[in-house]
Amino acid sequence: MIDTSQWPVVKLDVLKQVHLDPKNVRLGTADAKVEADIIEDLFVNEDAFSLVEGICKVGYLTHETPVALKRDDKYVMVEGNRRLAALKAIQNPMLVPNYQARITACAATLADRSALSKIRVMVAPNQTEADQLIAAIHTGNLRKPWSPSRQAAFFQAQIDSGKTFEELLSRYPTINVRKFVFRAHIMNLFRSVKYDDPHLQDFLTTPKWARGLSTLARIFESKDFLDLTGLKMDENGRVSKTTSDDVFKQIATEIVQGMYAENINTRSLNSVKSPRYTQLMKTLRQIVTDAKETGVADSNSHASAQTGSKSGATPTHGSQPDSEKGTGTGGSAPADSTGDKDDASDNQDKPKKRSNARKKKQRNLDLGQIKAPDTYPEALKVLLGELSEIDVQKFPNATFLMIRAVLEKSIKAFAEAKLVDIRSTGNNQKGYVQLGDALKWLLEYVKNNGPRHLIQVIEGVRTGKLVTYTNSGDALNAVNHNHHFEVDPDQAHAMWSSIDSIMRYVMKP
Repeated sequence: MIDTSQWPVVKLDVLKQVHLDPKNVRLGTADAKVEADIIEDLFVNEDAFSLVEGICKVGYLTHETPVALKRDDKYVMVEGNRRLAALKAIQNPMLVPNYQARITACAATLADRSALSKIRVMVAPNQTEADQLIAAIHTGNLRKPWSPSRQAAFFQAQIDSGKTFEELLSRYPTINVRKFVFRAHIMNLFRSVKYDDPHLQDFLTTPKWARGLSTLARIFESKDFLDLTGLKMDENGRVSKTTSDDVFKQIATEIVQGMYAENINTRSLNSVKSPRYTQLMKTLRQIVTDAKETGVADSNSHASAQTGSKSGATPTHGSQPDSEKGTGTGGSAPADSTGDKDDASDNQDKPKKRSNARKKKQRNLDLGQIKAPDTYPEALKVLLGELSEIDVQKFPNATFLMIRAVLEKSIKAFAEAKLVDIRSTGNNQKGYVQLGDALKWLLEYVKNNGPRHLIQVIEGVRTGKLVTYTNSGDALNAVNHNHHFEVDPDQAHAMWSSIDSIMRYVMKP
């Protein structure tokens, strides 16, 4: 039981005597060392500026006393870092250059800025009791809780420091420790994947990824996802899965790609009946099904199902023989035993599996490198998200129509970003800019401004002279207007490939 009544209270100078906590789990950058970096992080990612405004307008509220701890003979704030950052900035706005003018304007409204130069701070006797108080405040029901990523980060920090799952259950009896530890392990599992696309690998280190973990929680806490992957945590806090590492990598890539492209978010996954959630689960099931058909779905599921060794969390595998580690989803054992019995049969089966893998059709277009800038219209971003979700094998003509719309709208957005009205350049049909007009303008722009390697690409799509007909602008118009014209999935993929370099170019105005 925590008793803070005996904790001493001291008055400290906010600039000289008390420091921001470099181990604060609010920080997007773990264990930041420089206080300037910490205060910037709290302003950028935790909206400390709103506290500056609140203090200047309403006053510094003292109903909650911040908590400090002595480390190396220095007072470090362990609870109340946002408040301290705001107070430091009020005393010296230059500490946060990007907010300096706004902070100065707010501070100018104060009758006596120096009255906020010192604050009362409660001093915790040790880190353990400080952690208990922090957890009770932020992961219990005493106030609005931290975001899912911050909650998980707190308990992950406890695990990383050597605390066992049993110790955490005992230390925080009023908190759903199991939920937070499981969430921390899942986050580590996603981070441990070696993504083929370096953009995705980098994305997992950004504050944007951290802020999007509410979205990730909606996925991995769903029954559909847990049933599909076999993810579960035992009574000792060890997490396992039934899918192989290779299959989980494909699953994680699909999810992270969607979050990176911003078509997977809390709005699109607002319920398990939402179209995006339904489509995502359908895609993930297909990944598992395809893996089973090629014989790789569960080939190493038990050996690599735990998360501890890669994440730095509590080690969770290696102590049990395979025969005792659950049931998996089947498929690998029969294939192995059959192969051992008959070498000839094995030699015949293997090429067949490789052949099936080669013949597997791509169900979605690859939009991995296509990300609309923040300044582009929201309607275009939504359309790109829908295009990334459509099943090309089932809806090739709908895909072709969407490709046409995306290409035309992307060129128009690019021109708009360059402050160019395509109509005024003479490229229009009775005042309306159509796809042909947009391509013609883009061709002229690239000829004048580069890069020159795009000239033939644009010319080829515009006229069809350098490519097959179904990779041409005329074919894009035909699928939109000619009721006798149709395409197949391969032609839809080929069309997208032919404009890929154009799309990448116009996404970077």
